[in-house]
Amino acid sequence: MAESPDQRVKIRYLVLDVLKPHTPSIVELSRYLAENVDGIEAVQTEIVEIDQDTESVKVEVYGKDLDLTVIKRVLREYGATIHSVDVVKVERGNARS
Repeated sequence: MAESPDQRVKIRYLVLDVLKPHTPSIVELSRYLAENVDGIEAVQTEIVEIDQDTESVKVEVYGKDLDLTVIKRVLREYGATIHSVDVVKVERGNARS
């Protein structure tokens, strides 16, 4: 039985382990994500480790209906790669969200 659109499960929060080059900065990367992915309400990015050519960062993404496929594509466009999805929060949608 198909669910009505207002009852489907939606991704509200993600924590991503991301590997990126030093450039762009985490400020630029966070802005790029927020500007280019519909549904993102906020992005928080923290540097976890710095190597000679790359940075490992934790990217927290907040929204009402996040699309992980689009987020992966946009990060790739910016030269970054998702190593893992470390946290995910999903909620059943409702007509008020």
